[in-house]
Amino acid sequence: MAPRLVVLGWDSATFDVADPLMAAGRLPTLSALASRGYRASLRSTWPPMTDCAWTSAFTGRNPGAHGIFGSWYRAPGAYAPRLFSSRDRLTPALWELTQGVRWLVWNVPMTFPPTPVEGAMVAGYGAPPGARFCQPEDLRGELAARWPLDDLLDRAPHGTLERFLSDLKRGLERQAEALVWAASRSGADAVIAVWPHIDRAQHFLWRFRGTSHSLSGGVDAIYEAMDRATGALLRAWPDADVLVVSDHGAGPLRGDVNLGAWLVSGGRAAYRHTRRRPLLVAAWALPPALRRAARGIAPGLARRAFGATLAGQLGPFEWSRTLAFAGFHGDLWINLKEREQQGTVTAARFPALRSELVEELGALEDPRTGERVFAAVMNKEEIYSGAAAGIAPDLMLDSWSAGYRVAPGRGPSEVVIDPAPLAGVNEPWSSDHRPHGIFVAAGPRLGTGTASELNLYDVCPTALALLEQHVPDDLDGKVARAALDEGWLERHPIVEVPASINHAGGGDYSDEEAAAVAAHLRELGYIE
Repeated sequence: MAPRLVVLGWDSATFDVADPLMAAGRLPTLSALASRGYRASLRSTWPPMTDCAWTSAFTGRNPGAHGIFGSWYRAPGAYAPRLFSSRDRLTPALWELTQGVRWLVWNVPMTFPPTPVEGAMVAGYGAPPGARFCQPEDLRGELAARWPLDDLLDRAPHGTLERFLSDLKRGLERQAEALVWAASRSGADAVIAVWPHIDRAQHFLWRFRGTSHSLSGGVDAIYEAMDRATGALLRAWPDADVLVVSDHGAGPLRGDVNLGAWLVSGGRAAYRHTRRRPLLVAAWALPPALRRAARGIAPGLARRAFGATLAGQLGPFEWSRTLAFAGFHGDLWINLKEREQQGTVTAARFPALRSELVEELGALEDPRTGERVFAAVMNKEEIYSGAAAGIAPDLMLDSWSAGYRVAPGRGPSEVVIDPAPLAGVNEPWSSDHRPHGIFVAAGPRLGTGTASELNLYDVCPTALALLEQHVPDDLDGKVARAALDEGWLERHPIVEVPASINHAGGGDYSDEEAAAVAAHLRELGYIE
């Protein structure tokens, strides 16, 4: 039996790249889906980052409800960060909201460690090397017997960018093969798969677009490889409803914003003197291939060196002289007394200080161009609600819409600088996320047409409706009724039910797991 629903994540895909390629006939699969189905721009969540965005897509809720604000985040009640995982998700996901549906859940961010599912789960994204990332457990061995596991998992550039491009293309081809096999093996009625390949290519290869460099067509080549892989799935499952979605878009990265330096220059924070860690510096000076080998040769040293990357992310602030500090994903925090361990700002002072920061950050300009680096500065109450809203940042800064990246871990420097080379790969990013992704859907239960915009939260309830499942009435997202076939919808009306139960979680990564994941994130450029 073939799947009746396929939700395929083209992580970071944007119509800005896809539309010209479709017009040129270079994305025939996506073009055919759009011409016979429904398309819309898909607004992401805040922050528009992979882990919290995909969690929002598949829970139908904002981060204040589901509790995932990024790969790593401030540990509650502490300045130090920690890694988030599936254990931290507070609300059920799409595959936990259905009855009588067998699932194949493939490399969806924030599903590691894997949880029981009716069907099968491959939680390779965020899984440390050697971890048990499949449910049932024996699926890992079966996959490894057929395909190199490196081609089935997320990968960082462990060599030249030319090799990285080749690895990404090969990985997409093999993942398409593996998905068809795994869906058959698990008897899946529905498939969710997230492919991060476009995101990885855009971060590292965007700057070559439109140049004479040999990698000038690298980003386009990954879109084309994604299209071919998607076509292979559609040929295997011709009768499925297919949703192609991205968690956010992408665009050129114009500069890094050293928010810590800005706070220090305005007297709202102070840096402390830090001692350089020779082991850490030496470890990240090694070529990527040698770093990987070092983890096997001297795992204890590697664990301490790579684990330190996460601990140093918040920035070298002197807390007793700091009123506000930068977080990790465009988030800004007031050093509030009684909430923070070394808080300096009283509750009475908090509203005025936050208002001052909103006004001044909203006016902050790139001195090189005179253009503003933040498209919006938002209070948490404007964008978050739910049980986890208490651990949300005080302010969320929209640098993405303006084309900038907040650099949290920097010491003294100019406030706005060119994108800096990242220690993990010695390459700068030249692209970063944008708040709008893509939604393209076609199939026997889907209609035709276009919309100017849907919300990422709409993916979960729309998928539930297509599977003829009840839709919880407390989701932030809504069923995209206009995207459904009118006749089918009349025969299968949407049934809303009271709020769904919370998801049970708990527990952290071990030190070894955290070090391994931190190393991978740094190799991708997400950790400095």
